[in-house]
Amino acid sequence: MVVFALSACGGGAADTPSVATAASASAQPTGSAGAGSSGVVAQYIDGRRQWVTCLRAEGFDLPDPDAKGHVDLSGPGTPKKTDPKWMAAQMKCKDFNLPVPEELEDKGPPLTEEQITHRRDYAKCMRTNGMPDWPDPGADGEWPEDGTLTRELNPQEQAANLRALQICDPVLDGRAPTTPNPNATYQG
Repeated sequence: MVVFALSACGGGAADTPSVATAASASAQPTGSAGAGSSGVVAQYIDGRRQWVTCLRAEGFDLPDPDAKGHVDLSGPGTPKKTDPKWMAAQMKCKDFNLPVPEELEDKGPPLTEEQITHRRDYAKCMRTNGMPDWPDPGADGEWPEDGTLTRELNPQEQAANLRALQICDPVLDGRAPTTPNPNATYQG
């Protein structure tokens, strides 16, 4: 882990800090991303830049993270989360993919009772379909942050996870599980 110490120094325009992009991750972070924030936020943002740089080296053309470390993975050509090449690149670059600091988490509106029920049903479906360690969501519907969902999977577990995702994803929307198509690529 890299820790940056930020200090204010007097000077002219030549002392203005540059913003690091994923292509030039060696630039020092600016006060805009971490002003008033903890060192954990600065570490997270730097880690996100390094994560994007690593994934680019693996052949994925991702945009730079924004000032809060968010990387937009919704554009055209974005890898599918169950693409084996994407999963392999994720494993290779995992040391840079730090947890989002609490200060930067976008909580959004609370989940409805119906959404929480769907998440509980989803967890049961995942366990039934090859992921026996899949946790139940908490009372608020949020998944536990104990590392269960982010641990490294062996190849057999990866295959089971891909199959379970294909079967269970409709359950999150209140629909029935589907039958997996072994020839289909997961569209998640």
